[in-house]
Amino acid sequence: MYRTLTFLGITVLSLVVIGFVLLASAGEINGLRLYQNPYFFITRQAMWLGVAFVFLQAAMLFDYHRWREWPWLTVAFYIAVVVLMLTVFAFPATKGSHRWLRLGSMRMQPSEFAKLLSVVATAVMLDRMGWRIERFWKGAVPAVAMVAVLMGLAVAEPDFGATMVIGLTAGLLFLVAGMRFRHMGLMGLAGVCGVGTLLAFNANRMNRIAAWLPSWLASALGVSAETIAKNADKDANYQLTHALVAIRNGGITGSPGLFRSNQKLAYLPEAHTDFIFAIGAEEWGLVFSLGLLALFIIFFICGVIIAAHAPDRLGRLLAYGMTFLVFFQAVFNLGVVTGCLPTKGLALPFISYGGTNLITAMVAVGTLFNVGRQADASS
Repeated sequence: MYRTLTFLGITVLSLVVIGFVLLASAGEINGLRLYQNPYFFITRQAMWLGVAFVFLQAAMLFDYHRWREWPWLTVAFYIAVVVLMLTVFAFPATKGSHRWLRLGSMRMQPSEFAKLLSVVATAVMLDRMGWRIERFWKGAVPAVAMVAVLMGLAVAEPDFGATMVIGLTAGLLFLVAGMRFRHMGLMGLAGVCGVGTLLAFNANRMNRIAAWLPSWLASALGVSAETIAKNADKDANYQLTHALVAIRNGGITGSPGLFRSNQKLAYLPEAHTDFIFAIGAEEWGLVFSLGLLALFIIFFICGVIIAAHAPDRLGRLLAYGMTFLVFFQAVFNLGVVTGCLPTKGLALPFISYGGTNLITAMVAVGTLFNVGRQADASS
């Protein structure tokens, strides 16, 4: 286990270093444009890294068995996150979404904490249920209902990226815990229908989906030719178009070179956040893209090994959940930037600018170290 933890630490450190170098480049123009300071985002991220490191240490040192022994702690965590997710609606919408709490010059995204909560609360509930998770009314329904509240609040913001991450992470924990396939299928179908209905009434999201689909398929689904043309030219497809230009221009080894991206020059508005991968692909080429993907795969393998060797059921569920949480978000982000998935706001863990996302990722890492160290101690 020591070797696995060492690989995990080196992998996370590599991702953080790559993220800082890339953010120094990707955030330069937006820093000048928005704050008249080319180092604004990199200095803020350095501050957030210090905060995230404190959370990492806390997650490493906190005995995760306390979640089982002190059920009130999970309840308090759940209530606090739900209250924060409701509080966002008291603040003005940003780009049509209520995702942020504003505390002076600082912003916090409660849906990031909801992702952590979905792992902790689901793991604790499944651990306490034991074999009863195989039942429908006394097992599957309460577990899914608890997660459905968080997903519903995320959809209401709306934050469909967080909704997907929470739903899929919890779903895999249900699978690991032994929930029956037919129960999962029934609940999953109900969830897909519910989210699909909400999507159908969200014009902005439907525009993004229509822009992502091939024109012939969008037409077959009843999207007018006028809407397709409008989406191709405007915001619904704008960022994806420039992201793909950046990736294509990067080639094998990058062009025009480090800190010399063309697409960050106001062509790609979210160059320092959701679409930062495209800037890296432009400056460092396919070598960067494959290397970054390899690092996330190594992270996933290390997490699975730690979970498989966990000393108890709760540790195993927590380790699987934190591994899935980070890896799924990375896969979704890369899928969006490369056009494999519809455009949605979802940060790239350890790489994108953002404090709450970085804290969430570091807590996940700290939990993995926690479980891994206790596995060593019990062997």
